[in-house]
Amino acid sequence: MQKQSFRQIPYLYRPYDFPSHFPVLAFLGNYWKVEASQPNFLHFHNALEIGRCLSGKGMLYYGHSEQFPYDAGDYSIVFPNVPHISTVPQEPAAWEYIYIDPRQLLETDTSYDNRLWQIFYMLQRIPPIVKGADSSLLHYYISRIFQEFHSKGPLYQNAVLGLLISLFAELNRMTMKIEFSEASQPEGAYTYIRNALSYIYQHYNEPISIKDLSQYCCISESHFRRLFHNIVGISPLEYIQHYRIQQACHYLHLNQEPVNLIARKAGYTSLSSFNRQFQQYMHISPTAWQKEHFLVPDNHEVLSYNESDTKHIFKI
Repeated sequence: MQKQSFRQIPYLYRPYDFPSHFPVLAFLGNYWKVEASQPNFLHFHNALEIGRCLSGKGMLYYGHSEQFPYDAGDYSIVFPNVPHISTVPQEPAAWEYIYIDPRQLLETDTSYDNRLWQIFYMLQRIPPIVKGADSSLLHYYISRIFQEFHSKGPLYQNAVLGLLISLFAELNRMTMKIEFSEASQPEGAYTYIRNALSYIYQHYNEPISIKDLSQYCCISESHFRRLFHNIVGISPLEYIQHYRIQQACHYLHLNQEPVNLIARKAGYTSLSSFNRQFQQYMHISPTAWQKEHFLVPDNHEVLSYNESDTKHIFKI
């Protein structure tokens, strides 16, 4: 893993439209090429992205400051709303992708513990590139998921669902092991912060104070701030602001309401505060971002499985 600041690279938002009965999309085959170039923007999704590198090698730019090398045969796990982009040094690389709405998937079947959804808040803890030598179990689950989509045998959707539940559980275990292995983290820290992140997700469009979050977790405010930064990687206030801006991007993408109404829906009491924080996080104003967002060409972006000219790609 390498460190480099990407804070001045613009972010694009790529949402996906999922079928309600099975919120998983598979982009299979050699449609998805990574060309040789320096990243001039990062992008993020409203979904969990699982990738499979078919050929080539390169670098995954991830989050705000990390780079992870990948090779043919590696898998990637990119959590919802995390900025990222794949690059190659010279020759193009080919990938396949699966996109999942974890919350919708878990809520469609009450027989599973839908608290597993909360694992996707702990996005700072799991390396995004999965190599067989590093995590044989993750490698196995992901490879089986791709195999099920390729073969599409009887009950393959049920098999994919079971494998995803197993994958989510293993990711949860890995996150907990990281916490427990760090002597500086007190017992229960993982649960405290997971509960706080769940609260932020449910109430981001309402006033939220750090004091309220610490009281919700039943710990002191100073203790809460320290635990949050240690586990998530940024302060609780930064996380709230980032999450609100990410939700605002979704509303801006829909292009159905004025910016001042979108600011309120995202939890901002004033348009000036929204404009300032959006500019700080996205490096562009909300209005300019919305205009540029629809002008940027992207031959590999597919927004809906219902489109007649792309439906065959999804292999539903």
